[in-house]
Amino acid sequence: MQLVRLSVTNFRSLADVSGVPIHKQTILTGHNDCGKTATLDALAFLLGERNIEDSDVSRFAVGGQERSALPAIGGDEEPRTVTVEAKFELSASEADLLLTASPARVRRRYVEGDGTYFEWQSKVPERQELRNLSALKLPELRALAADVGLKLRDGQANIKASWCELLEEYSATAPQVVDWVQAPAQLKDVLPQLLYFKGDSAESPDAVVRGILAAKLREYTLREETRQKITDLEAEFSERLKEDAALLRKLVEDRCALDEFKLEPQIQFKPTISRVSLAASAGGQHPVPLAAAGAGRSRRITLALWEASQQLLSEGAEGDAAGGVIIVYDEPDTHLDYDHQRRIMEMIKVSASTSNSTVIVATHSLNLIDGVDIQDIVHLNSRDGRAFVQSLGNSDTDEQTRRFLSNMAASLGFRNSVLLHERCFVAVEGATEYAALPILFKLAFGYPMQSAGIALWACGGNDGALNFAKFLKEHKRTVVFMVDGDSPRDKQKEFSYDRLLRYGFTQEDCLFIGDPNELEDVFGDDQWVDTMNEQWPRMDERQWTPQDVRALRGEGKFSKKLHGLLHEHASQAPRSKEDMVVVLAQRLRAPSEVPESLVKVFKDAIRTASAAGPHYWDDDE
Repeated sequence: MQLVRLSVTNFRSLADVSGVPIHKQTILTGHNDCGKTATLDALAFLLGERNIEDSDVSRFAVGGQERSALPAIGGDEEPRTVTVEAKFELSASEADLLLTASPARVRRRYVEGDGTYFEWQSKVPERQELRNLSALKLPELRALAADVGLKLRDGQANIKASWCELLEEYSATAPQVVDWVQAPAQLKDVLPQLLYFKGDSAESPDAVVRGILAAKLREYTLREETRQKITDLEAEFSERLKEDAALLRKLVEDRCALDEFKLEPQIQFKPTISRVSLAASAGGQHPVPLAAAGAGRSRRITLALWEASQQLLSEGAEGDAAGGVIIVYDEPDTHLDYDHQRRIMEMIKVSASTSNSTVIVATHSLNLIDGVDIQDIVHLNSRDGRAFVQSLGNSDTDEQTRRFLSNMAASLGFRNSVLLHERCFVAVEGATEYAALPILFKLAFGYPMQSAGIALWACGGNDGALNFAKFLKEHKRTVVFMVDGDSPRDKQKEFSYDRLLRYGFTQEDCLFIGDPNELEDVFGDDQWVDTMNEQWPRMDERQWTPQDVRALRGEGKFSKKLHGLLHEHASQAPRSKEDMVVVLAQRLRAPSEVPESLVKVFKDAIRTASAAGPHYWDDDE
């Protein structure tokens, strides 16, 4: 089961947090007390790895009113409910086992004063009484059957199983709805195993070893041959208890004058790790139990165990195995130096690369944040003690991406969001490129420019912008210019070679856009015609044709002539060349629609950003 979305209600600061996206590798970040650890603990509750304590129940009601810390007088207040809900993608074998289609929606609820409920969303009979027939007593089953017009044809009228079978047949054809109901037992068998690693000193090597080995034990238990052996054992002991159960049932029926006393023992074997003993020695010394060892040695062993876990959990993990594993790290880089933080990042990447694993990391570390795609970052923030989530989706614009980075930077204590992911400044001449290129880049590659380490910068060609570009280069920052293809020939260009040379830049600092001259002419005639007929139809009600666009190519500025044509003949023309290009870019739907010449320029920019890194000053500089 692959966790893809998480929602939490009334758990600590997570009063009503919905739709937290979970990817194969997810980074949770934000300021202190914003809900990072609460999110991880809520996930542990969902997967049955922890219970709810009084301190976990949020003091906020979902409706917005803060709840009193004192108990209600007279019991008028409704019991509070903690709910953790998740969406899981299922493998083929999991879907077959659960007799359902992917995705599956699962939740665990804690109702104050009542208990915990594990549920899933499933098709069930619309009528409530038909949903849990086994819980009904014999008179209730008889009355329900009569109410729906059923009569018992076969079987004994005083046997509960006969009425259950009759009503189950009826339920299969009765009107159905999708609703939350008690989850089947087999769902618990395929829930992901949770490995929860904490970065503080409280995380002992013993806890780490138990978590890793428990995950492997569960993996072995779920293998087909092992499950069959366990099933056979359960059947064997059930058979051995059969006569004992029958004797008990008969004794109760006789002594209590009952028509029927149901007694059906359920046998289940569940392997567990009862105890782990750890001791270590070095330098020829006698082994010392880790409980008596120093904190430094325990910390080093814990880190080594984390690193070893990726190899253990990847062995035999590929394929369509049921369950999977969710590996959670809470501040894994605490008290670690830079090199160890990098080791943690590599370990996380390897752990996330196996087919059945998901890795979630709560951190403040820029090393960890900078090491992932920004679309894999979930930023938790809080307002008046209530947490809320900010993340990027596939449909988010460049402006939304920049706002997300800015908010995250402010939360982490930085004044400038560019410090987070920037590796290469890419300067463009004007508003058209600044508005359209992020749209086209994201469509071509599936992620925003910022994820590639590219900070796009609209220079406008003015002297101040070029002076700033020169300043960045002098201070060992990577700067390139995306310029029109005709820049080497046109000395009137804002980014002409002569002008760039005066500021210390050369042809090697330029990426050329155009087929052959400028951004607008990289798009095909059919792409322009489709957009023109849809957005700017002709006043004479004729259709624009590819010939209309083709006639504008050649000598002169294609963009200027196209804009002029639209103003002359369209019933409603675009206000500017920027609008013209942005509207076309927004209408493209497939990566293959992004012109190849532009994709090549983007790839060159990605390579430049990938090669850029820390630049150190030489002694003679």
